[in-house]
Amino acid sequence: MSLAVTVVAWILAALLLVVGVAHLAAPGKVEPLVPEWWPSKRLTVYVSGLAEVAIGIGLLVPVTRPWAAGVAVLIFLAYTLVHLDDLRHTSGATRFGDTTGGVVTRGVVNLAYAGLAVFVLLG
Repeated sequence: MSLAVTVVAWILAALLLVVGVAHLAAPGKVEPLVPEWWPSKRLTVYVSGLAEVAIGIGLLVPVTRPWAAGVAVLIFLAYTLVHLDDLRHTSGATRFGDTTGGVVTRGVVNLAYAGLAVFVLLG
């Protein structure tokens, strides 16, 4: 496995570990990102936080890295879809992250993360 793949895997791992721990430590701050129609918002935040931590750890271990990268692609694509759902609620937004531009930016960033995970997956 190339040094570039290892470095990208470690960067994604750091991102996922930090974000996953944040989900677990402050679920109330993440809950607003879960669509209002989705059941069990708090449980979803905890499960996604645990998944992010597990994926992050998996990316650090060479033998589990391909599996973790594949799951990372899926989770980043799922988050992109969630952000696209937010486009229905951008009118009257007061924070940039809630405006159309902010929502699109979040989606594009998640697609970029997914692309990095594909890079790791393909090694």
